[in-house]
Amino acid sequence: MADLKAFEQRAQEAEALVASLESELKKLREGAEAEAVQRLTKENQELKSKVAEAKNKLRAVEIANGKLQVPLPGETPAATTKSAPAAKAATPAAAAAPAAAATPAAAAAKPAGKADKAAAKADKPAEAKADKGEKKAKDAKPAKDAAPKKEAAEPAAEKVDVSRVAFKVGKVVDAKKHPEAEKLYLETIDLGEAQPRTVLSGLADHIPLDQLQGRLVVLCTNLKPRKMRGIESQAMIMCANNGEKVEIIDPPAGSVPGDKIVFPDYPGEPDAELNPKKMIFEAVQPDLKTDDKCVATYKGSPFTVAGKGVCKVQTLINSSVK
Repeated sequence: MADLKAFEQRAQEAEALVASLESELKKLREGAEAEAVQRLTKENQELKSKVAEAKNKLRAVEIANGKLQVPLPGETPAATTKSAPAAKAATPAAAAAPAAAATPAAAAAKPAGKADKAAAKADKPAEAKADKGEKKAKDAKPAKDAAPKKEAAEPAAEKVDVSRVAFKVGKVVDAKKHPEAEKLYLETIDLGEAQPRTVLSGLADHIPLDQLQGRLVVLCTNLKPRKMRGIESQAMIMCANNGEKVEIIDPPAGSVPGDKIVFPDYPGEPDAELNPKKMIFEAVQPDLKTDDKCVATYKGSPFTVAGKGVCKVQTLINSSVK
């Protein structure tokens, strides 16, 4: 009897162990599925970002070379708006032709001598020629209007390089998490100006807050300010990114807030504020990269603070800068 009870107890323990193992196995499966979903979601977002970046670069290059953009479906194409005046202009000419043709007929219905008939016949070719001349003159007007539009597009072939983008050294005076966005930091940055600037950056998943406080950084300062979750961002912290890791670009030793970043091979004064419609930054950004020595560059020309040195990251080589 004691053996039977011991057997039943062992059976119950075995069932409990099996149930526990099944529960653990279920948790492991759910964790693996969640991890796979996160990984695929991240890869999908990266691919979308790369496609959007490639489209922006292509569009910017086309605009810079004066190539007109084809309107999206649903928009009114330019050819349609130009043809409307021509169609309207043709209407009076078309109406005039029957009127001209009716004139000899009406004259023929009246009793007239040979001289009147001959005069009517002579008038018909003259009226037809006049109508044709008038129609040609009206049809030619849209063509004249189109010429200035083509000429207006040609000045778009302006210089597009990094000299038009303003980069400066700034110091993070304060940094905290955005009150309404977990992945955003809200920073107050001294750029050597009368007032510090408010900057929002998506660094919460990559850089701890204690590594930002009091740090010198490189910023793009002439982008048009834009609101993110209700707060206006007035500049952008520049970082290197290889798709897995993000590192902030460090100015050279001795830099102070307000120091300008220059590029030895691309002299020139930056725009006061970049026009978003011209997409200058989007055209320049794909050529912003770190080299094999961790130096931030534009087409091989280093981010430089005159008399102090070049800007670098800690470890990321041959990585995109943005």
